Amino acid sequence: LIRHFFRYDRNLLNSLCHCAAHALREFFRTTLNLPKGTPGVVMAIQTFGDYVKWNPHLHAIVADGLFTSRGIFHVMPEVSLKPLARIFRAAVFRELRDRGFINDEFIAKLMAWRHTSGFSVHNGVRIDAGDNKGLEGLAQYVIRNPFSTAKMTYNRQTGTVIYRSKMTHGTNRRNFQVFAADEFILAITQHIPEKNFQLIRYYGWYSNRMRGERRKVELQKEEGVSLAGGGGEIIVIADYE
Repeated sequence: LIRHFFRYDRNLLNSLCHCAAHALREFFRTTLNLPKGTPGVVMAIQTFGDYVKWNPHLHAIVADGLFTSRGIFHVMPEVSLKPLARIFRAAVFRELRDRGFINDEFIAKLMAWRHTSGFSVHNGVRIDAGDNKGLEGLAQYVIRNPFSTAKMTYNRQTGTVIYRSKMTHGTNRRNFQVFAADEFILAITQHIPEKNFQLIRYYGWYSNRMRGERRKVELQKEEGVSLAGGGGEIIVIADYE
């Protein structure tokens, strides 16, 4: 019920990322009892689902734990992701309410759904340290295109496009959908991002700011070693926050 808001106000996709980053940070910090721990997140915005339908959601490569200011990594235990989904849902509802898209009555109706919350979190893919091939494959999936030309067949006589994908649900199950040519163009062009819109975001330990700070410390350490090696004053650089 709320997906169409993100279609007509693409700035909400920025807010969706911030809500997800907030949810991950709070969930990890609470689980590990590290109030100042920093997550490492690379997040990608996707607006499409099967058959190029409008379905805004996020894919993320997330370090499985938290970093401290000294670079010590604390690994997450195996825990249920239901609290994470609830934190994410609350953050999204709060953002949409504060922006005037929904109100408390609308939120109460969504919260009363019996069988599904409308939100989910999945972490079924795990990449071990050093698995560069697996990481590359996952990254390619995360930033894949909205549609594949290999799944598309154009019938010139009828002016229709047959698009094949996963089996649909419901009574009329099928693994294809037929579009009029102009309808297919409309379906795929809705996923073109705004000019200069960033689809990939970096948060926490992987953010540009924190990567820059770590690089600055590394350069300072290298300069200190260079001075010591030249017979000058020994400079010790340590305990950087």
